[in-house]
Amino acid sequence: MAGFFDDPDDYSPEESVDAPPKPLAVRILGLTIKILFWSLILFMNGVILWRLFSSGDPSELKRVNADNTLKGAYADYIAVTHEPGDYFAFNQVENTRMNITDEDPDEETGFPGNYGYFAVSHQVIFPYAGQAQITFRYNLSTLTHLMEDYELPEVPDKSGDYYDVTLRVVMKDGTEKRIKPADVRKDTKSRYCYYGMMFKDLPSVDDVSGMFVDIYYIDDLDYTARPYGELCIYNAEYKKCEYKLGRKDAAALRD
Repeated sequence: MAGFFDDPDDYSPEESVDAPPKPLAVRILGLTIKILFWSLILFMNGVILWRLFSSGDPSELKRVNADNTLKGAYADYIAVTHEPGDYFAFNQVENTRMNITDEDPDEETGFPGNYGYFAVSHQVIFPYAGQAQITFRYNLSTLTHLMEDYELPEVPDKSGDYYDVTLRVVMKDGTEKRIKPADVRKDTKSRYCYYGMMFKDLPSVDDVSGMFVDIYYIDDLDYTARPYGELCIYNAEYKKCEYKLGRKDAAALRD
């Protein structure tokens, strides 16, 4: 028997004897854990993708609403040379933080507050045409807050229109001008309700100190009272940022 193993240390029972198979119950449990783990991963990724695609602004509402006034202003603009910074369209990146309502409840006045109720998710101002175009939105859960704030008997149906939305222009001389939307386009996704709005006949931005989107509940409409929601889309103290027209927007303005 001598010499049967070159080195006794090389001998391993695991290598010479097949390991006994794991019990069936253990194998089933392991397979179940793996299935549950990967199912959870797929579910979480699905939720993330669903939230991503269900909360984005509808592309149609972000496109420029090209009426004849805007087309004419665009034609005049491209026909002449303008000074640098003399933009045909602009917005203000700096006031993004002001485009979501953030008022907490006011204990003194009893005003319920509207934290996160409303937002302007897209905006562009056309100074040569005297227009502002925005995408106004609210989460459908806001309708539950509307029921609570106004003690309604039930949550309003998501297909209805419950808010009066106007543009309040504050002039540098302290006067104000309220402008109703000249055109409204609506779309609803799984979580949000969107309105594409066009406001016309704006005064020269050189004379304006600020522009605010005021939101009132339609059954409590009083323009002399504090609005239910207030969103700033223009502040004369902030820098103007040129709004780059997309290919489809430019084509629509040339048609």
